[in-house]
Amino acid sequence: MSALWGMQTGRGTVPVVMAGLVIALSGCEYSGLEERPAPASSVASKPKLRSFEQNAADVVRMLGAPSSDPGMPSEGEPAGKLSLVLAPGDYVVSGACAGVYGAKLTIVKGDGEPEASSFECDAVLDRFVRHAGGPITISAVPPRGRPSATGVKVRANTDSRASELEDMAEWSQQQLQPYLPGELRGSGSSNTTTSGTLLAEPGQYELHFVCAGPPTAELSVAASAGAELLAPVRIPCNGQVFTAPIVLPTEGVDLTMSPGDGLDSRFAYRLVPPSVS
Repeated sequence: MSALWGMQTGRGTVPVVMAGLVIALSGCEYSGLEERPAPASSVASKPKLRSFEQNAADVVRMLGAPSSDPGMPSEGEPAGKLSLVLAPGDYVVSGACAGVYGAKLTIVKGDGEPEASSFECDAVLDRFVRHAGGPITISAVPPRGRPSATGVKVRANTDSRASELEDMAEWSQQQLQPYLPGELRGSGSSNTTTSGTLLAEPGQYELHFVCAGPPTAELSVAASAGAELLAPVRIPCNGQVFTAPIVLPTEGVDLTMSPGDGLDSRFAYRLVPPSVS
């Protein structure tokens, strides 16, 4: 059927347009513009991979160090590495990465064992390090090579609280030597009454407690559920380890320690299973 046809009138033949086309369309469904196929140009393309240069720039920015500093990623060494000699002291080691999900920061002091920490690339990892002095090797390595980039830097620690916590950890370790299998330990410092909790399972234990600072400190022990396990007792803070048997009826032990006289004090304590005490 032709799309154009004529109709005879008194003034001649008048063309009538697309009547046949209208008839043809009358048998079709039409659902509107929403279901028309999207033009090829509107289909989202996959994001491009970031280049090594972009990832390296991110690492430099996160660590706040010049790109020329040792430990920053470079064309020659995309994984941040440092080998240097440090004076004795407290330091902060930082690692950053970009272009991958995460990386591993490894610290080796002299000929010691590697100390490794995994971290994610959405933030800088800061590690407090107390170093006795001498060589130290620091590296941050991603799980794959370019275009990923990693960097490391080290600086002197300026957070006195971090140094105090390390002091406490070293003191506690020295007081409660050696480590015993199955033990649970804790430590704290205060010039007022303070408490500590050990998440021990019900059973029989031996309590080890030591304090430093004041002449004496008061100690009491209770189950986390409330039952008294050790009535308040005053213990000399002379470096000697106080021991007492503890029978724990429910999970969890709460220790309450009071130095008295407002003196700065340190406390270290542990629960030891009777088979190894």
